[in-house]
Amino acid sequence: MANLVKLLAIIFLVLALIGFGLFAYEYNIKNTPQTNKSNNSFLFNTPMIGIVTPMAMEQAPILAQMKNVTEINISGYTFYVGKIGNQWVVNVRSGEKEYAAEMATYIMDTHFHIIANILSGTAGSRNPYILPGDVVIGAYVVDKSSIHYHNRGFQSDYTGVEMVVNNKSLIQNAVIGGYGEIGPTLQNASYYGYGPGTNDLSYVYVAALPASLGLVQIAENAPIGYISIANATGNSSLSGIVKSQIIVGVIGSANQWTEPLTWMEDQNALYQSDAGENEGMGFAYVNAELGIPWIIVRGISDSPWFPNAYIGVIAAQRAANVTIFIVEHFSQNNLYKTVNMSVLSNISNAVLNGYLIALRAYYSVGNVTMIKYQLQNGTIITVVNPNEVEYTYGFGYKILEARNQS
Repeated sequence: MANLVKLLAIIFLVLALIGFGLFAYEYNIKNTPQTNKSNNSFLFNTPMIGIVTPMAMEQAPILAQMKNVTEINISGYTFYVGKIGNQWVVNVRSGEKEYAAEMATYIMDTHFHIIANILSGTAGSRNPYILPGDVVIGAYVVDKSSIHYHNRGFQSDYTGVEMVVNNKSLIQNAVIGGYGEIGPTLQNASYYGYGPGTNDLSYVYVAALPASLGLVQIAENAPIGYISIANATGNSSLSGIVKSQIIVGVIGSANQWTEPLTWMEDQNALYQSDAGENEGMGFAYVNAELGIPWIIVRGISDSPWFPNAYIGVIAAQRAANVTIFIVEHFSQNNLYKTVNMSVLSNISNAVLNGYLIALRAYYSVGNVTMIKYQLQNGTIITVVNPNEVEYTYGFGYKILEARNQS
């Protein structure tokens, strides 16, 4: 009996060591000298505000304000847990683009006790009334990459981002582009798809996601200050200062960078956005799906109306200042209510033009005039007026005829 007890004790000890090793592998926790908490579960169970910062430049001013910081590594991402004022926060640098932000946000939301989430960073102006140095509060985020270019000369929203929602998901006041169909089952899979489908109201196509009303109401009261006209315009010969503004507006999110004003006009005709970036939809998508109140805070670093202006560090700091203001003034009031169009600033493009997403926006597309590409040895090849004969409807029939003859 005694030997059996010893054997069970040894087995238990080995399993415990294996379990601890696995925990340490996934959660690499590094307590800084300021942190003396012995129970690391505290870090995962304490209600916290999440702060996602895509770029290092955008993360720095947030970290500079955090106290009693502990570093936790999960799946390669470093999460900084600490305090801003009296509020516990957790910050992660996600990396740029929608997919990176979506991944980091999901890991944060599912490992920590997140009560609200803020995306803090920089963006470009998509509105001439919004200058470098201003801050745009994302009351809505639209997915500008979800475009259907029709061959009848117009573009429309391509139904939106597909979400499988539940009773916790925060999509009230979202712009819904449609619904998916009830899917196949084990019983009908062999003949599924023959016949009319039935809408599945939990499978939602979302074209625009709304932020937390309570968080927007806090953010719009943050102080902002002034900026030099030279910084706002990129013209160092100009003197004087201009008062910056906080604008409650629409974030246009897509993995693209648009500079020509004519192309921006085309995009804004379909999606009336005020700031352009490439992480907001992925960030909002995860939080809305999981029922976590969210807000996007974007300092404006550049504007196509002032092509020489770029103030990335200043814009990142201003976004951080508003983010810190939200954290320090955090409240549960209207936290789980989502915004509607009435909260947008009067200079928001959606307000000025009377709509958020158009049903159709007509366009004109020209031929490609030049292509440049790079060989593996580094040589740059230039093709002027490339042959585009294959981009004609008749060419398709030529291919069909050639294939039938082979």
